[in-house]
Amino acid sequence: MTKICRLLPLLAALVVLMTACSQRVREIPPVESAMAKAMKDFNREHYVDAQERFDQMSLDYAGSALMDSITYMSGECGYQMENFLLAADQFEQVVSLYPTSPLVDDARIRVADCYYELSPKYALDQSYTYRAIQEYQMLLDEYPDSKFRTLAEERVSACRYKLAFKDFKAAELYYRLNQWPAAIIYCNDILEDWYDQPTVCERAHFLKARCYVAMKLTEEARATLDDFLQTWPDSEYKEDAASELKALTE
Repeated sequence: MTKICRLLPLLAALVVLMTACSQRVREIPPVESAMAKAMKDFNREHYVDAQERFDQMSLDYAGSALMDSITYMSGECGYQMENFLLAADQFEQVVSLYPTSPLVDDARIRVADCYYELSPKYALDQSYTYRAIQEYQMLLDEYPDSKFRTLAEERVSACRYKLAFKDFKAAELYYRLNQWPAAIIYCNDILEDWYDQPTVCERAHFLKARCYVAMKLTEEARATLDDFLQTWPDSEYKEDAASELKALTE
């Protein structure tokens, strides 16, 4: 016990010495030098190494004027590695923590891009699709002159098409199952909610008419077919619709 007590001061001194040595060994380089090395890894597509550098820089240079760039590039590494949720978090930090940064516009579109990439096939849960629309719309509302405006509009439309098509497939399924009232509800929702998706609306409008025909609701079928032919005069279904309408009036 006495020997151990005598060794304690020596051990404590050794720990202090080792700590001091380790602190001296790791010298923090200028932020510009560290950024250059990280960007070199990124440009070589060594994204894991680059992200490790950027994440370390966020600790070493917390008060640096380059923190917006460091945070953004950490997110970009995650995006390139398809770690979209983690990447979105980094891009959101740029928007919230550095609102005057020139990278805010880029970060905002990247947040939306992350959720766009996470959006699954139409048959699956579409929570990420709705989130992508929300993020792109925020960009369009807050930055109407954004250089990414055209891209954002195109992707909002693509997301809305997917959601509209999902509803149409549900309507089509109910039609095949002879659940015509349910199919009509979906068709009406499509025509009201997804009015900017003409390809899907055209098909939903015709399917609605076919439901009324199947239900033998002659007046509703006739009115819907007539409305369809007036709304979609060049439709690929116009001959079928005209034939159905003729059969109902004879």
